[in-house]
Amino acid sequence: MISKKINFLVIFFSLLLLTACEGETIILYGESENWAVHYEVEKSADCQPTSGYIKFIGNQPIPEKVEYAISNSSGDVPIEENGTFTLPNGCTNATEDSKIEAVIKWDNQSETIPLTNKSK
Repeated sequence: MISKKINFLVIFFSLLLLTACEGETIILYGESENWAVHYEVEKSADCQPTSGYIKFIGNQPIPEKVEYAISNSSGDVPIEENGTFTLPNGCTNATEDSKIEAVIKWDNQSETIPLTNKSK
């Protein structure tokens, strides 16, 4: 009987420890006339891993290629047929209160989209 209680306590505290180690995700979102941006930042001690996507939502034909810049990530990327491109995994030192903007350039056009925290 004592062995079952000890096993239960070991499992309980192991699960509690694993849950405590799991990082919180900050979800940032912004939208303009032409673009929707979804950006995620995993809270951690050092470099915070990032991921997300940018989707074309405009009325014009989907551009073939865009340039983008968000936080410490930037690039010149092709867009998939559905108008979306997945941001490469990156790293940032942004916090929940950081003001982050996405800058997107395509076909001689440019938009700056402020991203707001949807995690709160």
